[in-house]
Amino acid sequence: MTDGMVIDQWRTPEEARAAGWAALVGGEDFFLTPDWMRVLQDSAGAWMGYLTATEDARLVAALAMVLADRGSPWALGRTDLLIRHCAREGMTGAGDVLAGFGDPDRLMPSMMCGGRHLGRTRLLLHPDATAQSAHRLVEQAERTAALHGCRSVCFPYVDASDRLQREVLRERGYTSHVSGEFATLTLPGEGFMDYAMALPSRRSRRVRAERRRIEASDAVIGLEPLDPAEVPRLAALETQLFAKYGMTGWDPRRSEAVLYAAAERLGDRALVSKAVLDGRIVGFGLVLAHGGDWFAHRAGFDYAAQGALPLYYELLYYTLADHAGRHGVKTVHYGIGSTDAKVSRGCALSTQYLYVKELG
Repeated sequence: MTDGMVIDQWRTPEEARAAGWAALVGGEDFFLTPDWMRVLQDSAGAWMGYLTATEDARLVAALAMVLADRGSPWALGRTDLLIRHCAREGMTGAGDVLAGFGDPDRLMPSMMCGGRHLGRTRLLLHPDATAQSAHRLVEQAERTAALHGCRSVCFPYVDASDRLQREVLRERGYTSHVSGEFATLTLPGEGFMDYAMALPSRRSRRVRAERRRIEASDAVIGLEPLDPAEVPRLAALETQLFAKYGMTGWDPRRSEAVLYAAAERLGDRALVSKAVLDGRIVGFGLVLAHGGDWFAHRAGFDYAAQGALPLYYELLYYTLADHAGRHGVKTVHYGIGSTDAKVSRGCALSTQYLYVKELG
């Protein structure tokens, strides 16, 4: 206890939920819900912990933590690999941060804070929370990291709009650089045609032509709750996607673990947009529902079977536009990566920043 604040550390999402965690979760915080954190704890194979800060019997702040080491297979969720990636991509400030540390291996193992997801990793704060509350919780995270033998603490994707968190991290001596652009689509009207017609005219014509190609094909398109019986096939398709982008060592069992856990823990809040050809799934997108928002989380494709069909856009954009209205959804979050493709389909971007502090 310091300055009237009580900070507790919990071992499970269920304990965090009982402490009132969910009251701080907003509409854009699906990946910080106790249900999703349980999915990760069931499948990530890493130490996880949860901090809560209470003042005058009121929860004012919360923070998720996950320990990453050199064996963690998270190419964009691990301090050393993410700094290198951002420097290679020429993201603002990343080259200077990489040069400043020399070898980012010195930062490992690292305590990743704010959730183990790509984009908007953050402190959960009550609207009345002060900078002092945030300072105390981050300070405790640093202590916890040191106790676990970590050499650094990292918030990998802090949104540009999180001004209080960014200021607190700067004051605590964290170094920062741009780590990505988070893409979000606000759907206009109802259905695919309203979505397509809201795009610039040239892009609208192309999008409508792509939809006609899908309709003229033999592909059967649908959006359904995640079926555990389909998990091995979906994992194989995601592995193909990773291989296409250079992650040739991916073990599909890692994908299976997440998908099985999502089916068990989320039920019909885990949806699959999929394409079937000749009775076989050839493409999918996993969509996670949280109130009036959808989160496009994973995808995979049989590239040989789909040929030139624009299944990525169909499954992750056009099908979702068709179905969103009946689910009461107006916003789809697409996270980081493939920025040009996302902007071309109507997404707005918000800059993300990595903040890292080396522990003495």
